Amino acid sequence: MKRILLLLVLFASSCQVNEADAPEVVTTDPQEIGRTSAVIWADLREVGPVRPVNYGFLWDTQNNLTTLSAKSSYVIGSTSDTKTFSIKIENLTPATTYYYRGFAANADYSKIYYGNIVMVTTLP
Repeated sequence: MKRILLLLVLFASSCQVNEADAPEVVTTDPQEIGRTSAVIWADLREVGPVRPVNYGFLWDTQNNLTTLSAKSSYVIGSTSDTKTFSIKIENLTPATTYYYRGFAANADYSKIYYGNIVMVTTLP
């Protein structure tokens, strides 16, 4: 009986109590803004029970960014860990405002978790 109680205590203490219910993505400010390119950033702050998650970016000149509506997207890879990620987007039009957001998705993309939308304006 003591052995069962000890196993239950060990099991309960090894479970993550503070695990998020879903992945959390926070899109952050762009860097290295040029006439036709910019480096865009996001943080995958929580992975939650969806492991591994596919993660990447969406961007467009329109701000209604979803995986179905965005004209441009890039999947960086998959991970089971939190991380900061970035890519350099190129071939942009000078003096144009673009909107972007990070995202995370399960393996078959039936559940997609979006970060906030951030804007960047390329130089003239």
